[in-house]
Order: sequence, then C-alpha cells, then structure tokens
Amino acid sequence: MTLNVSKDVERSINAAVQSGRFPSADEAVTAAWIAFTQPQSQGKAVPSQPTPTQESPDAAADKPIWEEILELTADVPDEEWDKLPTDLAEQHDHYIYGTPKRPVS
Repeated sequence: MTLNVSKDVERSINAAVQSGRFPSADEAVTAAWIAFTQPQSQGKAVPSQPTPTQESPDAAADKPIWEEILELTADVPDEEWDKLPTDLAEQHDHYIYGTPKRPVS
C-alpha cells in the first residue's frame, strides 16, 4: 500500500524515526492510526504496545521518581548546577513568574 502525505507530515514522520521514537515510518503511521481509531471505537484511549526503542510502561512505573530525575539530570555538568540561585526553591514564584521576592523568615 502506498500512502501520499504532505511534505510536512512526511518530515514529521521522518524526524520521529530519526529521533528513535519509532523504528520505521511504517511503525509511526501504524501508531498514529491506532491512536486515532481506538478512542473512537472503544470510548477511551488504550496504550499501544511499546516498540523496541521505547521502554515498557511497567518498567517506568516501577522506578521511583527520584531515579528518573537523576537519570535525566546525570549529563548536566556541576558548573551548570552552581549557576542556579541558592534560594531557587524558596523563591520559585519569583524565578518562574517574575513576582517580587517574598521576605525570608
């Protein structure tokens, strides 16, 4: 079967394959079709089977959140961590939203 898609869709599919999210364009299109049809036919979304490049949902659910955070931040050099303000947690509204800093108690 041959499918004709726009150049934008083709680039998006190719980018998803190159990033490792899908092993092939066929897998990407299949996943998109399943995601499109399942909510309509079943009334709710059902997770698709993970591809070999994806971690199984059970494995991710078994891992504590702090381990996930440590894995995500493992490549950040210490120099970058040293650049963060020392009152970041205490004054997060100031750094995120620009509100005035609260008085320190």
